[in-house]
Amino acid sequence: MRFVHSSDLQIGKTFGFFEPDIATLLQNERHAVLNRLGEIAIRHEAPTVLLAGDIFDKQQLSNITIKKPIEIMRRFSRVTWHLLPGNHDHLRENGLWERLARQLPANVRLHTTPGAVKITDDMPIYLLPAPLRYISSSDDLTSYMGKEPTPDGAIRIGVAHGSVRGFGSEGEASNYISPDRAETAGLGYLALGDWHRQMKISERVWYSGTPESDAFKLPPSSSGTMCNGGSALLVEIAGPRAVPAVTPVETGRYRWHRVKKVLTDETQIELLDAELRALDPDLGKVVLDLQVAGALSLAERKLFDERVAESIGAAVCGMRLDDTEIVLDPSEADLDEIDRLGFVRVAADRLRLLAHDNADRGSAEIAARALKRLYLENIRQGGQS
Repeated sequence: MRFVHSSDLQIGKTFGFFEPDIATLLQNERHAVLNRLGEIAIRHEAPTVLLAGDIFDKQQLSNITIKKPIEIMRRFSRVTWHLLPGNHDHLRENGLWERLARQLPANVRLHTTPGAVKITDDMPIYLLPAPLRYISSSDDLTSYMGKEPTPDGAIRIGVAHGSVRGFGSEGEASNYISPDRAETAGLGYLALGDWHRQMKISERVWYSGTPESDAFKLPPSSSGTMCNGGSALLVEIAGPRAVPAVTPVETGRYRWHRVKKVLTDETQIELLDAELRALDPDLGKVVLDLQVAGALSLAERKLFDERVAESIGAAVCGMRLDDTEIVLDPSEADLDEIDRLGFVRVAADRLRLLAHDNADRGSAEIAARALKRLYLENIRQGGQS
């Protein structure tokens, strides 16, 4: 038995923190990754794809948004796609899943009720789904699997959407799933969704992670900048109680990175520029969350805007920049560049004092922007204050 395990496509996600044209690129890629999943299934002769919940990001989606992924699945006629409701696309009366069920191709199967389902004609392979009927359930919906009968010698595969423990360091897990469910229910494999990073819980229990990254979340204890997601799992089970062979397979197009830096001089800006350009040979595949802090002169701030905010921002697919913690610290050379004497210099000196007024942060920010504008305008006019 060989199959592809994926989850958390979140089709319909809006990506509202980006400009509309970038958000559209990321939205379209969540459809396109289905093509890559289908191609992986064909290439590895794995005729089954399990999507363990959150195929869709929410219930209220247009008919086109709902039907497009189904039409992509239809094209892979040699692959059977098995879809499970998750917390984002949970079951509800007259909801998304009833709309989906009206016109399904023969190679797409929805699993909206618990119970063992034979999924192959030539071998005794049974799928045991645990669909979510609500956003959150207080019960472990996989608990029925231990009592669910299947023929002797059958390969039993569970599929569920939830958490084996809390996402953070505190709090209870949402839609709790017992981490030893595979052992207590005689499962050859338990395919899980909900966590967007790929993770092995045990030899038989895995989270596939999202096949296309969608958030700036670094893996725990990560020393790098690459965020979660971007792959699926190829699973092979030789027999009913054989330990599955699980192989991660890359599926993502875009690489999401989170970078935090403190900048205090021109050299650090140049090093940051080089570091960001080294993230990927094709920066058009990079989605970047850049958080910078520190103190820069007006000349250094201008360099940062040109080399990083503008040039890197144009090179990557999309960049979310937080530079609110950069403090302007104008040098005497900066102020001399604006004006050496006269009322313009008096104004610049006054703005510098206001920009360092920690007691009135709002006025300080306005003064810093005004000082920066005065400096850049002077440069634009060729130093004619």
